[in-house]
Amino acid sequence: MNTMKSIIALLAAKLLGTRGVAPATSLPPKGWLDDEEDALVPPRRLWQNPSESVSHYYRWVWEYLAYLTLLCGLERESDVLELGCSHGRTAHGLTQYLRHGGSYHGIDIVREQIDEANARILPGRPVFTFLHADIYNRHYNPSGQERAESYRFPFESRAFDVVYAASVFTHLLPAETENYLRETRRVLRPGGRALFSFILLDHYRGSGTTTSPRYELEFTLPDEPDVRVRDPKYPDDLIAYSIASLERMTAAADLVIVRILKGLWSGSPGLAVNEQDLVLLAPR
Repeated sequence: MNTMKSIIALLAAKLLGTRGVAPATSLPPKGWLDDEEDALVPPRRLWQNPSESVSHYYRWVWEYLAYLTLLCGLERESDVLELGCSHGRTAHGLTQYLRHGGSYHGIDIVREQIDEANARILPGRPVFTFLHADIYNRHYNPSGQERAESYRFPFESRAFDVVYAASVFTHLLPAETENYLRETRRVLRPGGRALFSFILLDHYRGSGTTTSPRYELEFTLPDEPDVRVRDPKYPDDLIAYSIASLERMTAAADLVIVRILKGLWSGSPGLAVNEQDLVLLAPR
C-alpha cells in the first residue's frame, strides 16, 4: 500500500506541473491510448473545455485518486460519494482502485453527462453508479424541479466513508452550501472524511494577482461580508468564502475542518496543490 501511495503521489506531482492548454486540432483527442483506456475517456464535446489538452483531462483523473487515498484514507473497499461527478472525470481514476466490497456513487445535474457516464463506465464495473439530480441551475439544468438549498442526497444516513466534490462549492450560494454540508454530515459514517474544493478569500491578494482573470473577486455578496463573487449579476458563476465563514458553516453542520491546502488559483507563494483550495472535513 505504501508503494502504491508513493506512485500515486509521484504521478500527482508530475501532473500538477502540467499547466498548459493545447489548442484544438483535427487529431483524435485520445488516439495514443489503448482500446481499454480509450473507452474510459469521454468525447471531447462533453469536456468542460473541449480544446484542453489530454494531459489536463488526466490531471482530474490522477490528482483526485491521490487526494482521496492520501488525504481521506480511501481504501479499496470504501464507499465513496462524489457530488457534481460530471462525465466521470474523477471516477475514471477509481475504476482500477475500488473493488468488490466498496462502491462509488456519483450525482450530477446534467443528465447527458450522467447518461454518458453510465454507458461508458458501468459495463463490467458493478460497484459504480451515476445518478441524475434534477436540481435547478440556470446554465446546466434550467428546467430542474429541485433547489440546491433544500436538496436531500438520495442515500441513507451514514452510507459513505468518503464524500468529495471538485469545483462544486465554487458555484454554491451560502444557503446551498449550508445544506450540502448538512447533507454531507448526514451521509458520512463515523470516522469518515469529506474533501471539497473551494475558493478561499484569505488567499486572494487583489485584482491582477491570480493565475487567470476568471478568478477576480471584486464584488461582495449582499448581506454577506465574508463572501465575494466574480459577477454580482450571476453570483453562482464563481463564489468565494472566507475561512471564518466556512468555519461557521461547517460547525453548524457538525463538521470540523481538519486541513486546508492552498490551490494554485491565487498565485500565492508557498505550497499549493490542485487548481482550487482543498478543504478536508470530518464529523465532530
